[in-house]
Amino acid sequence: MRWCVLFLSCLFSTSVLAVEVVKVGVYDFPPYAFISNKTTGITVQMIAVMNKFQQKYEFVAVPTTARRRYSDFEKDKFDMMIFESKNWGWEKYPVAVSNTFVTGAEVYVTQKKPGRGQDFFSDFKNKAMVGVLGYHYQFAGFNAEQEYLEKNFNLLQTSSQKKSLELILNDRGEIAVLSKEYLKYHFAHSPEDKSKLLISNKFDQIYQHTILVRINSAVSPSYINKLLGEMEQKGILKPLWEKYGLEVNN
Repeated sequence: MRWCVLFLSCLFSTSVLAVEVVKVGVYDFPPYAFISNKTTGITVQMIAVMNKFQQKYEFVAVPTTARRRYSDFEKDKFDMMIFESKNWGWEKYPVAVSNTFVTGAEVYVTQKKPGRGQDFFSDFKNKAMVGVLGYHYQFAGFNAEQEYLEKNFNLLQTSSQKKSLELILNDRGEIAVLSKEYLKYHFAHSPEDKSKLLISNKFDQIYQHTILVRINSAVSPSYINKLLGEMEQKGILKPLWEKYGLEVNN
């Protein structure tokens, strides 16, 4: 009997060890990810749901930064990124792309002032633009190089969307590019700010959210697509999308 228990214990230990760890790069991109003393946000919640739904892989969040994510990828610090687009500087890297699973969007935001309307967003010439260091914006051709942005768009670069919004509210910049999802999160916590801002009807970009996976890594894009499809079919991800105002890609 004792040998039987020992054998079963060994089998259990082997199965636990067989679970492959997949490191997921996460940078500050609210509400998808908040990087502070503790990494939180939609990405972290999604990772937890993915780990609970399947046992083949253990997905683990690895903090990085928007600007450093490429060098960290080259150093093999992670093999996957969630809520990421290949257009955001990944063209020359060995990554494969999952199916689009949800969509979001970025808009232009300015301080509400008398006489200021939607035409304020018609061009950005001679306007003090505000963006996040390392982010890719469509109005700039997805070029995230600091010198290019400062030279061609008079862009003040901040460390976060929170800082960008603070500059607009304090009249220290004219137009910030912010995600609709971040604005929804911010207004839920600071509803008084909504009346102070004018938000563009047009988008800077519509996020076609995908998962990037290192080519020839442990996990494959086909597995990710299958996993997302099964989770979506069972309605597991729906509460998460609804909570943050994300739209399922049909």
